[in-house]
Amino acid sequence: MKPKHALLMMILVFLTNGCYGAISGTVVDATTGKPIEGAVILIEWNIAKGLPGMTYHEAYKVIEGETDKDGKFALSGTYNPLVDPPYVVVCKDGYVAWRNDYIFPGWGKRTDFKYKRGIIIKLDHFDEGLSHDEHHSFMRTGLIGASIDKAPKYNEVESIEFQRALREIEKKRKEENKEEK
Repeated sequence: MKPKHALLMMILVFLTNGCYGAISGTVVDATTGKPIEGAVILIEWNIAKGLPGMTYHEAYKVIEGETDKDGKFALSGTYNPLVDPPYVVVCKDGYVAWRNDYIFPGWGKRTDFKYKRGIIIKLDHFDEGLSHDEHHSFMRTGLIGASIDKAPKYNEVESIEFQRALREIEKKRKEENKEEK
């Protein structure tokens, strides 16, 4: 390969690395395999700012969408080679939130996700023994720019879970006070 071609190839790899095109797929119930209508998909890209050794991250782009009656969704991406890999969160009231980086419960590292078209995301039902407080933390961790104005649908589901978490914390507090007496 000629040096000029090698340099051009390196530049193309740099410019396309970190670029995330459109993503699409289907959200289904993990137990039944049936499509889930009204699931919210949130995608957030962050970007590093500041001087070396003093960097911080800012939200670069936040998009959200909702699945249709067939559980399908399609969202645009971003073409900036400097952005961090995206956070992808899928949630629906009554289900455990799905993330592209971790699995709830237990915070195990997710290794089966590829940012592409035609993905299938399976949501598990939120079982009685799970903690709403821990689940709420799971939903919010890492998100910087998912503000109400940029992600109103996501924030609506997150707010419901936050209220459940507060009730759960209050119930535990009352139980602990009873035990102390």
